[in-house]
Amino acid sequence: MELMALMRVAQQATDSLLDEPTTGADWVRASAIVIGSGLVAIVTSRVLRRLIARGIGAGFASIIMARLASYLVFLVGLFYALTSLGVRLVPLLGALGLGGLVLALALQGVVESFVSSIILQARRPFTIGDVVELDGRTGVVADIDSRTTLLRALDGSQVRIPNSNVTSATIVNLTREPIRRSTLQVGVAYDTDLLQAREVLMAAIVRVPRIHTEPPPTVNVTGFDESSIGFDILYWHNSDIPSELAARTDLAIAVHQALSVDGITIAFPQVVVWSGTNASVAYDEVPAVVDTPYPGLATSPAPDRKRIVAQLRRPIRRRGHD
Repeated sequence: MELMALMRVAQQATDSLLDEPTTGADWVRASAIVIGSGLVAIVTSRVLRRLIARGIGAGFASIIMARLASYLVFLVGLFYALTSLGVRLVPLLGALGLGGLVLALALQGVVESFVSSIILQARRPFTIGDVVELDGRTGVVADIDSRTTLLRALDGSQVRIPNSNVTSATIVNLTREPIRRSTLQVGVAYDTDLLQAREVLMAAIVRVPRIHTEPPPTVNVTGFDESSIGFDILYWHNSDIPSELAARTDLAIAVHQALSVDGITIAFPQVVVWSGTNASVAYDEVPAVVDTPYPGLATSPAPDRKRIVAQLRRPIRRRGHD
């Protein structure tokens, strides 16, 4: 009903647009103006597209800005041609405004995606060729048009995502930086010498040339799991997906080989029946200080062991028994 009312108002606004009857010469002059405006608009679009592409790079931004400029030039010429025919522009602009409102209501989703495409080009969170995660999909950005963003997924399929979904979702650009960090988790048995295991894992990282030495890789003890003691290997590699997969594969092979040679068990879920006696301990002695070297951090000062022992031996005072 609202659309029908707006259309009736637009029809009324288009009545009596002409001030006086037109002649054949007026139509010839108006046609020449329209044709000339079209040619000028085409030249303007091509020139602006080249200039913008040199400044910010080729892509949808240069295309849409050049097209908008050409549309503006053509509309100016069209309005001038209508004026030469004696058309009153005020009622015409009113009718066009109401018609545009009707069209915007009917094509709300398309208009939203178009505005989102302009926002994407203004903010430039990614460009053509970047590997991104969008709307739960991972792939290479193949194209950005006025309505959708085209992804070439890792399995070779093509996925078109509406730009309105892209602007409202979390955008993860995997290749904006030249290198990226990944994590490989490893679990060892509970009777493992953790310092030895850490040294073995660090040596395994050195054997993988696809892993960068700057920033340096690190090996962290993450905690005591149900069936293992966990390690996280943090390493840097080239940010593209093939380099990530290749580096992870090489590192997994190197870690498995190194742990096998040193007799360190890679733990797996298991059930242990305890006989009630203490098992053998992997350590011959307990060091005075546990302070492993860590990239970017200095060695901590030695603690005051006498003060710590005195605090541990202090009796616990309970409330109500003072």
